[in-house]
Amino acid sequence: MDKRPPMSARKNLEQRAQEAILKSIVENFKKERSDWRNEPAIRKALLANSFFGTQNALLIAFLIVLAGVLGVGLSLFTGPLTGLLVGGGVGLLALLLIEALFLYRSVTNGELHAEAVAELFKERVNFEPATIQDKELREKVDKALEYWKLIDDEIDKVPKGILRDGSPHAVTRQEATNWLQAVYTLAGHVDKLKLNQVILKDLDRLPKLIKKNKNELSLATSPEVRRQLEQTIADQERQLKSLENLKANMDKASYQLDSTISSLGTIYSQLLLVGSKDESGSRIRRLQEDISEQVHQLEDITDAMDDVLYSRSY
Repeated sequence: MDKRPPMSARKNLEQRAQEAILKSIVENFKKERSDWRNEPAIRKALLANSFFGTQNALLIAFLIVLAGVLGVGLSLFTGPLTGLLVGGGVGLLALLLIEALFLYRSVTNGELHAEAVAELFKERVNFEPATIQDKELREKVDKALEYWKLIDDEIDKVPKGILRDGSPHAVTRQEATNWLQAVYTLAGHVDKLKLNQVILKDLDRLPKLIKKNKNELSLATSPEVRRQLEQTIADQERQLKSLENLKANMDKASYQLDSTISSLGTIYSQLLLVGSKDESGSRIRRLQEDISEQVHQLEDITDAMDDVLYSRSY
């Protein structure tokens, strides 16, 4: 029986996770670049969003209407042509001044900066559990997502100074989100490798091929043929070793995902105690250390598989 939430609730939860991942990406970028507000790409995106945004369109429309009304009003006293010219001139001047003030406010507004950065990095968000084809791996990501929601909800209930932003030892929403992203990324890597028929065939083919070439080497008498066979065998053995390491990392990744999900459950149960029995912060520090360690382990395994996978054209 499928224990996952209804489709609409499921989509909402995934959307919530994607928004949290995007926010985490933005926060990491801002921490890495102290001058991020002056990035040309960000300022360009900010001006574009501000100029072509709904607020600016309404502002321009309002000023145009205001200029027209002013022109019509003045024409009753100065004549149609003079009134329209004066009203249009005043309206154009007001439009330029107010538009300049509006764009200046946009460039110096912290919230709008954050929105511009988020827009730039939106394509970097990678969290689509439905793309994982292996049923067991998809279930692990689903379970991690459920625990992430529980942890995320619990963080909202804890006073700001204890768990959320503002405490140097805080178990923040961003850290929990990084954990979820690491689980999904590793599961996705393993899923792709399980579906890679070239790797699976090579793991089965190479031992037989190496054995065959070694038999031929034992019978070869030509020095040139022997050198070629020795080089071929050495290359094949290196390839096989790499693939065996990759397979070992795949197995390790599966066990690590199980361990991580268990840790997520432990973290959640410990969070329930924060604020009631452990105001000293020692429990919080341990929780943060646990999360950081789990993320590093997941990322290390992912990097190890990438080193093998992208060193060859599989």
